[in-house]
Amino acid sequence: MSRFTKLNYILLFFLITVATPASGGFYIGRRYVHIRNDLENHARLRIHCWSKNDDVFQTTLDPNQETSWSFIDNYFGGTRFVCDMEFLLEGRMRSGRFLVYDNKKRFRKRECYKRCKWSVRRYGLYAYDEKDKRWDYETPWPTRNSFRSSIDLPE
Repeated sequence: MSRFTKLNYILLFFLITVATPASGGFYIGRRYVHIRNDLENHARLRIHCWSKNDDVFQTTLDPNQETSWSFIDNYFGGTRFVCDMEFLLEGRMRSGRFLVYDNKKRFRKRECYKRCKWSVRRYGLYAYDEKDKRWDYETPWPTRNSFRSSIDLPE
């Protein structure tokens, strides 16, 4: 087998490895996750986001405020971000744990490519479709939570 052919096979293997549908197709570069507080009752939204290796942040978003972070996918070990979110609704705390990015499996109905944008609303999370340029209802707030919130912020 010629050296050129071996190089082609190695390149093909690499492209197949990184061009997974779960990661939004072929894209090597910095990715961004955006989370926006669009709660209709104008409540403050408390968020704690993390990955296996990093505690990304804890913060409180005022109405219409957004937070974001960027990263480069780890194609061999996987890149996955989870966020705990909570807000006060009619005197009761509403909370949920949400998967906001995963490059190893499909985690949204619509793919996100360079930017994964989320809008947090009263009835759940909406995902921005980069291709159609619109917000789609994605996932409801959990009705029962079996986790203890990881959020530890002052009121």
